[in-house]
Order: sequence, then structure tokens, then C-alpha cells
Amino acid sequence: MEYGGYNVSEKYSPIIEPNFYFDAIFQPGLTFSDQHQGEAEGAGAVKIFRLAAKAAKAPKKPASDFEHGAASNDLIPLLLNNLQQESTKIYNVQAGAVPYDMADAHLAQSTQVCREGWQMSGLACLVHEGTAMADTEAITKSNIISKIIEGRKSIRKQKASANVVLASVETYSTMLESAGDKFTPLKNDEIIRTGQMGYYLGMLWVECNMLDLSTAAKYYDYTGTLQTEDLSKVEYIMYDWRGLHIVDLLDMARLKDSENFNGTLAQVEICSGYRLGDKNYAVIKRCGGTTTTESETGEQSGEE
Repeated sequence: MEYGGYNVSEKYSPIIEPNFYFDAIFQPGLTFSDQHQGEAEGAGAVKIFRLAAKAAKAPKKPASDFEHGAASNDLIPLLLNNLQQESTKIYNVQAGAVPYDMADAHLAQSTQVCREGWQMSGLACLVHEGTAMADTEAITKSNIISKIIEGRKSIRKQKASANVVLASVETYSTMLESAGDKFTPLKNDEIIRTGQMGYYLGMLWVECNMLDLSTAAKYYDYTGTLQTEDLSKVEYIMYDWRGLHIVDLLDMARLKDSENFNGTLAQVEICSGYRLGDKNYAVIKRCGGTTTTESETGEQSGEE
């Protein structure tokens, strides 16, 4: 670096410029259920009981006898078969030559990378296991309310509650234009600090920028099959959060001294399972037609 042909000093900033990642959209008790989390310890799968459905009956006259029906139930399997891993080599000679804590910085980055993949798999589960709406007309400011109400009707007719809408940036922005002051944002709450959330039409709206950019979101389903979903044409996912089950078997972050080189490994590992309890718990609104999905059955190695 020269000023008028005169050499001047250069200085490197100890402050790292941030890398940006997708918003945190999955929060327990708000956008997914973690009620089976405690059952994952010491197991590779969780089997969820569900009583067989029974329909309401016509009334009887007083002094009638009981009619006895057999008790029955179903099992909903949830396999803990999705692994996110990130490991970065940090040589001590490198760490000593930069003005910031290199190990902590890369550990934080690895955590962000794994969490982003963890959330993308959750979206792939919702899209794959939910019900695609037949309507593929694009959402506009003039029709957004009718498009949302159609999704709500589909879920309510199945006795579930339409309480969460994961919206693409375009859909979320259109909703804000249409809603005006009827939209109630959530503020001053740590759980929604990193996302854009608020209530409209009685539902929690979450801006999900992953829907705009992710063309190949992947997850291993409850049969061990790798599913790939194109999220880029999804305008919104509306669902009952109590029906989306996400369970973590392992969530590890560590700095580990290496035995193979002079330095440290910044490592993060998350092992999880995803399951939508019933396809009627979620509806998916796409624009421009449905997209094909890819499936791959094999070992849980992450091979594609």
C-alpha cells in the first residue's frame, strides 16, 4: 500500500465480517413439536402411538345398553436417521497468525451451517409428507386472502388447526401489503429474534427465505429413503405445528485437539428425525404447477 509512492502500514481488523444464513424458522412449541424429544435417548427410532380414529354416533334412547367396540391403535415410526456434520481443520500456525480467535469463529460457522441444513430437512419433510394443493395460480395482493382461506379450509375439514404459515419472501411481502395494520408483529422475544414472525388471520406467519432459493432440499424419511424436494416454487406451507415432530438424538459442538496435526478440529454434529403425523396436517401451495421429487433408498451415509 502506497500513498504518493510512499509505503504505509497495513492493518488487519480483528472483527470478522459476518456470513449470512437463512432465518431460524423452527422453534419448539411454536412451529414444531418436540414432545417426543425425551424418548430418543438410547434409541435410533421413536415409535409414536396413535389411537385408531372413531366417528361420532347417533344418540340412543334412555336406558339403552352399551355397544362395546374393540380398542385399537396405530404406530407412527420416526427414524433418527438424518445426520448433519461439519468439521474444520485449524492449524495452530494459522491461528497464531490472525488477529481473531480462529477456532471459535469456525466453530460458530460450523454450527450455523449444520443448523441451516437441519432446518432445510424439516422443510423437505413438510413438503414431501404434506398435501399439495391443486391450485397453482400465483398469489397476488388481490387474491392472497382467498388463497390463504382455501388452505385453512383444507386443514380445518380434517379436524386439525391451521396455526402456522411458512411463507416465501414474495408471499410474506404480499401479505404485508394486503394486511396493513391488521398484521400483529411479535417483538422483544428471544425465541423469534432471528426471524420475521407475526399474526394475521389468526395464524402465525413466518418469513421463510429458504423457500425462495432452495431447489434441492433433502431428508431421509421414515422408511430410510432420501427424498429431494424443490422448494423454489412453494409460496406457502400451512400446517398444524403439533403434527410436525422433530427429534434430536445428538446435538454436539466441540473444539478437539488433533492427534494427526498440530492444531484443533472445530466440529459440529446433529442427528435428527422428522415426521409429519398425518398428511392432512399440512398443505403446500405452489406456483406454476407441482414439481417432481426424487427418492433414493440406501444406507444413511448422505450419499446422493
